[in-house]
Amino acid sequence: MNYENFYGFVREPFSDIPDPKLFYSGPEHARALVKLLHVVKKGRALGILTGAVGCGKTTIARRILAELNKEDNFYPGLMILTHQDFGIEWFTKKIGELLGLRFNSNDRSEMVTEIIKKLYNIYRYGMKTVILIDEANNITNPEILEELRGLLNLELQGDRLLTMILSGMHEMLENIKDNRSLRQRISTIVDLPPLNLSSTKEYIKYRIEQTGVNEELFDEESLKLIYEFSKGVPRVINVICDNALLEGALLKKRVVEGSILNRVGEELLLKD
Repeated sequence: MNYENFYGFVREPFSDIPDPKLFYSGPEHARALVKLLHVVKKGRALGILTGAVGCGKTTIARRILAELNKEDNFYPGLMILTHQDFGIEWFTKKIGELLGLRFNSNDRSEMVTEIIKKLYNIYRYGMKTVILIDEANNITNPEILEELRGLLNLELQGDRLLTMILSGMHEMLENIKDNRSLRQRISTIVDLPPLNLSSTKEYIKYRIEQTGVNEELFDEESLKLIYEFSKGVPRVINVICDNALLEGALLKKRVVEGSILNRVGEELLLKD
């Protein structure tokens, strides 16, 4: 059964895929976005976004990318590191590919030389290069952190050639702290906490309205249970709401009640 048809949605309201078009600009998320865009637009070296799993870091990274793609004077790229099993040659190659380069060899010194040339050329065209790295807590190799430091050092006529935004879980800071020179290039660190109860309600309302429905689909009890089960983590909120709306549609309920949420919480192993 398709609950989108039952409730009248024009698209999925609670997909588990980060969608910058459904960016919820709550107080903490809006603050993070503003501070990181400030780093980028002022040409600072390095911005850091931390947060627990599922708190919206990837969504913010994608939103920053979308904002920069609207402007002509930025050359942005996004890299998502899904694992830690990579070496410095692989990483260097991926940085180059973000800049549109294709390498004929895996010789790191040659790749770095080409990357530096590309950064200078982008600057000469009047553009700022911005690289966003999501799941950057997976960078544990000190050599890679040192390479980032070297790239962030590049300047021409008093202008920085590269700005980076690193997004990841809190252990990312532990990985960085031993590289003093890289640490000194951090312009801002923003931590993204889970949503509180009020923001959880607003988040749910926002996503429902943005996907075509202007009705209250969850009663007060169910909203409190969503917050209790999710601990305010947006990714978990999405999973709960997706399941609850399907249950509601199966039961032909126009408003999802607490009893439905209790069942969903049990099925998803979220009840204490």
